[in-house]
Amino acid sequence: MGRIVGIRPLTGEILWDYNNWQNHIQVASALDAGEGRVLVVGGYELGTAMIKVEKKADGSYGVKELFRHNDFGDHTKPPILYNGYFYAQFSTNSKRDGLACMDMDGKVMWKTMRDPLFDKGSMILAEGLIIATDGKTKLYLIEPDPSGFKPLASAELLKEGGTSTNDPIASRVGGSSQNWGAMALADGKLLLRDQNRLMCVRIAK
Repeated sequence: MGRIVGIRPLTGEILWDYNNWQNHIQVASALDAGEGRVLVVGGYELGTAMIKVEKKADGSYGVKELFRHNDFGDHTKPPILYNGYFYAQFSTNSKRDGLACMDMDGKVMWKTMRDPLFDKGSMILAEGLIIATDGKTKLYLIEPDPSGFKPLASAELLKEGGTSTNDPIASRVGGSSQNWGAMALADGKLLLRDQNRLMCVRIAK
């Protein structure tokens, strides 16, 4: 079970640590939330925690927990931070809360739940818009807004395949429809993949 630690890059010295949120399988990297705040998210029912790191007069560091709960999180990647709000796909092995939005104080603004379900897909922010896959077959273009889920467009681009649905472990985490690969965007061209193909699609206004 790991801790959250701050490390001096040149020496490896541990400057501070926080051990009230210990995840045995940590996929998403910690997110710099500004003003000394660090947000961490994870699967396996740990949700999220926000801490604040402050440097003391003697040069040492202190850590304060701002909030911790299991109403927001992301199993496979860090949330997107935009205009003071976090956006994440909160789907774990036992939770299916869909795309969710949370403010800086830890208040969850909304969740799509299963309508639509975002099941550990990929997300990036580009020119103020979220480009997201649902972890299965769909690609979405979304306006990030704390007042509610605002999809602008969607397309069926990804296909199932590559994992046997007879495999009990694969079936539990998505089976043949799990497409969690990260996306990349350059010059309006989006690279994304399912379990059999890499494709490039043009994103245009």
